[in-house]
Amino acid sequence: MGENSNYYPMLGRMEDDTGMPPGESSSLKHGDGINDGTVDWCFIARDYVSESNVCHIFRILEDTTDFYDVNYGDVILLDDVGYLVRGTETEKKFGLEGEPKPWVKSCVDLVSGARKIIKIPFYEEFQCRIEGIKSTCLRNPEKEARILSKVKGHPGFMQGFSRLDVRGNNVRIIDRIPGMSLDNLIRSIRMDHYNYYFQVLPDILERLITAYRSMADLHDMGEIHGDISPDHLYVEMNTGSFIWIDFDYDYSVREDLIPRDLFEMGTLLSFVVGKDYLSYSEVKQRFPAISEDLSADDMQLVFPNQVANLKLVYPYIHEELNNITMRFSTFATERYSTAHELADDMEAAIQCFRRADV
Repeated sequence: MGENSNYYPMLGRMEDDTGMPPGESSSLKHGDGINDGTVDWCFIARDYVSESNVCHIFRILEDTTDFYDVNYGDVILLDDVGYLVRGTETEKKFGLEGEPKPWVKSCVDLVSGARKIIKIPFYEEFQCRIEGIKSTCLRNPEKEARILSKVKGHPGFMQGFSRLDVRGNNVRIIDRIPGMSLDNLIRSIRMDHYNYYFQVLPDILERLITAYRSMADLHDMGEIHGDISPDHLYVEMNTGSFIWIDFDYDYSVREDLIPRDLFEMGTLLSFVVGKDYLSYSEVKQRFPAISEDLSADDMQLVFPNQVANLKLVYPYIHEELNNITMRFSTFATERYSTAHELADDMEAAIQCFRRADV
């Protein structure tokens, strides 16, 4: 993917939020704001705040409980490391773009100069359904901290660690990934579906298979992601690698939740193959003749407003690939039990494109 930049027009347009050229960083040197062994974080942070900016260094914060009160110019002090707050992160999900996420801060590590994302505990709860059963969904910072420890060094997952502030808040410090989310990348591709399917999709599927094998590794560790969606799969700018982000979603139910992850992986696959989500209402609007042939059997089981039988809309989709998306439909009698099995079937299905090239 990294070599096929014509297919991915937005990958090279990432903004740097540290005030430093991408790839460059500063490092804390002896004598730079250090007096008698005490670090003057405000002195060090001056390198990252423009003199013309009316907002300068305000406070050294060791308690992050009130994340609304953590603002630009503050330095969060965690385990003797200062992190300069450069701003509040915003929602990237389609339809919610620009919505602030006040518990997520864009920061600079004042020791290394590296760009970081700091996630402050936010204990949101809301109602959801798991295979038709009403449940409570919630944000669990301890779960995310645990997973960060388990996936350390794994190329398929965002990297970071957690630290407790003075009030015991479990703060996660995440390495920023230069790139963009998969949903925004796919929606930026200016092609009709036919050309996208044959020219771009095979490469995306190969990388998605690798990402699904990474998710299988997470399941083997006894963990779930909890909120698998195209905005939680990041495309790294330099390599084109797919990297899973955001592990804090959890559920009040304690039974095996891997099937929930698997169903969401099926919906993500349909998004990628269809070049977007394909709901019944959209089919009715764009393909009125086809919508008359749609039945409940053609829809996804867990997300019944989403079409699973994509071949009915796009007849050139290979049968082998459509068979996979149909295993997440209400019609299916056989379900996937592991991410390994799903990735294996995707690996076999992608051979259809390779045979066509011969």
